[in-house]
Amino acid sequence: MTAARQSALDRLTADAPFLARLAELYPDDVARFLADGADAALAPVAPPAADDDIMPALRRWRGRTALLLALGDLSGEHDVAATTRHLSAFADAACDAALAAAFAERVPGEAPRGIAVIALGKLGSHELNYSSDIDPILIFDPDTMPRRSRDDPDEAAVRIARRMVEILSARTADGHVLRVDLRLRPHPEVTPIVLPESAAISYYESEALAWEQAAFIRSRASAGDRALGQHFLDAIQPFIWRRNLDYTVMDDMKVMLRRPTGAPGWEGFNLKTGLNGVRSIEFLTHVLQLVGGGRTASLRGGSTLPALAALAGENWISAGQRDALSALYLTLRRAEHRLQMMADAQTHALPRSMEAI
Repeated sequence: MTAARQSALDRLTADAPFLARLAELYPDDVARFLADGADAALAPVAPPAADDDIMPALRRWRGRTALLLALGDLSGEHDVAATTRHLSAFADAACDAALAAAFAERVPGEAPRGIAVIALGKLGSHELNYSSDIDPILIFDPDTMPRRSRDDPDEAAVRIARRMVEILSARTADGHVLRVDLRLRPHPEVTPIVLPESAAISYYESEALAWEQAAFIRSRASAGDRALGQHFLDAIQPFIWRRNLDYTVMDDMKVMLRRPTGAPGWEGFNLKTGLNGVRSIEFLTHVLQLVGGGRTASLRGGSTLPALAALAGENWISAGQRDALSALYLTLRRAEHRLQMMADAQTHALPRSMEAI
């Protein structure tokens, strides 16, 4: 046991009620962390087995993972990049497990295939927060997706997708696994929650808006039928990375960069949407990527810090700007994690008093 690990546990139990309860539930994980460190303690924490009761098993897995990642973060064994990478890998695996369970319930004995999870936002860039939503787009291939003999393929896909979302997001006595927000799909007010691949490709080739183009900078096939997901992403690359941008797109980008600044000072400051917050850094990065990425492939990376490094390498920003933006981004994300781990709350705002801060 090191002093840093014991200090992390002491602070966690004193100041983070959500994590303190998890520490009581999983004392063996805490003991392994104190003896061997976060990575060694995480190694045996595995996804549920196929014959497990999926709802409680996924929630127990999520609780153990959240506890050990917080301890690794607080002890300094994991930096921001390691923490977000672990959280994103957990979300990918949880989506795979939930989708496999949904298929097993609907078409027992069939391998889960023909439905792909396309991650956008922080999951797409491997930068997930402790308490982030995930913002996927779900697509399916009616020719390869297993279904009952009398099922309409569209209805079968919706049933499986809806069950996957329920497994992940329903709140039970054991909590939830992930909040799933499907509103980034095309025309969410009228479209089903899972779209045929051909229809999705047609939309992005002909109708999509500038903000949707920006959203796909941070996109990847993260779960489910990854070959299907990658085929879809390959098909819409010309939509994402255009060699020429018209003035309408540039005007849309200006709107994307205009954000409310909020009141001055730290009390109540929103780390995500406040002046020079996380979103400002991300949007600035995305706008420059969209302008230059159509002609320069090195600018197409999805993660923020590597993208800032690439922009500096191509002289879109200076080395000093890269360093300043990167340092600020890491500071804001670290503070954001501290806020969220205290009570498992989806919050980005600092407390409204300096004493609470």
